[in-house]
Amino acid sequence: MSGCGTINEKVAAGVSDAIPAWAGGLPADAPPRPGTAKYDEYMRERERKRLMPASERNKETNPAPASQDAAR
Repeated sequence: MSGCGTINEKVAAGVSDAIPAWAGGLPADAPPRPGTAKYDEYMRERERKRLMPASERNKETNPAPASQDAAR
């Protein structure tokens, strides 16, 4: 019985990534899991943004609003 706990732990981590967000899985904007190449890239980008001045950070994450005249 002690082996089942170890197997279930490893299976649960892989299966939970495959569950869609609408069914209770991870949302699309969830950060990658630690220990993966994408996680290292994510942390480098996060650190780069942290070191940016706040005024520049807001310009990068919030695109300029579209002109309201085009909709009218």
